[in-house]
Amino acid sequence: MLRPLPSKGTIGICAPAGPVNTDRLQVAVRHLISLGYGIKLTDNVGGKQGFLSAADSIRCSELESLFADEEVDLVWCARGGVGTSRLLPMIDYRILEMSRKPFAGFSDLTALQWAMWSERKVVSFSGPLAVEFESGLSEESRDFALNLLSGASYKNWLASFPQVEPQVLRTGAREIIAPMLPGNLTMISSLLGTRWMPDLRGVILVIEDVSEPPYRVDRLIFHLRNAGVLQNLAALVVGDFGWSGDEAEGNYELLRQSVLAGTIGTSYPILTNFPYGHGAVRMTLPVGTPMRLTIQSDTIGLSYGSSPFELIA
Repeated sequence: MLRPLPSKGTIGICAPAGPVNTDRLQVAVRHLISLGYGIKLTDNVGGKQGFLSAADSIRCSELESLFADEEVDLVWCARGGVGTSRLLPMIDYRILEMSRKPFAGFSDLTALQWAMWSERKVVSFSGPLAVEFESGLSEESRDFALNLLSGASYKNWLASFPQVEPQVLRTGAREIIAPMLPGNLTMISSLLGTRWMPDLRGVILVIEDVSEPPYRVDRLIFHLRNAGVLQNLAALVVGDFGWSGDEAEGNYELLRQSVLAGTIGTSYPILTNFPYGHGAVRMTLPVGTPMRLTIQSDTIGLSYGSSPFELIA
């Protein structure tokens, strides 16, 4: 089981994907220090090599070094971007498994988080990136992320985000306890055909993406359907897709139509408008942990089915 982040613990920050805005990172670091955390940055966290933060070998070794570092309590990605998939064949997943540290990332990091689960059943957390603690997140999203990584448990996670009301797009089982796999839809699709694509049978799948046009989202959904991975889910949860302005309402209606069309012939419940995605209001979700999802006529509930953290006396 994972060891929770201590109240005065040390957060190790690396950049396994794209280059980081160092000004934003420094503001975020100062904020985390003000909360009492120690910070350890990898040498190349502020680097830039084309659209990557550094060469593949450097990004891989710096990621592994934080997991191996006994002084680090939480491994946190500075940002997403691109390039994480290049590391999947290089990583020694045993190092990540043996460290028992929580790992937090999002978006492009979906590839790594799902690979960690596929290779060694290592639980991680899909949520805010380190630079987002400088700006771009609601206060409740920041607090929820840090509390969750510190081992907190909530009776109903959705109660922490009262301004967002998930909707039942299709009914099904009223209570589900199943492993949850959240992630970016584009990155999930990119894992198909690789050994790092998990078996999604009996899984609560949570998807999000950012500013992709509806026709591309439809293509991604049907790619998953045609690959057979949507047929036997426990539930499908649809998060934020980043649309705003005059076209948002129409785009989300097209998304709902694509989801229903892509899941014809199945009977599991489908939720939409879930507070998970690239928006300011964002729930942190575990990757691989059993979760309890309850769907009643007037209430949707989400809580741990089984906490991934060890109990600390």
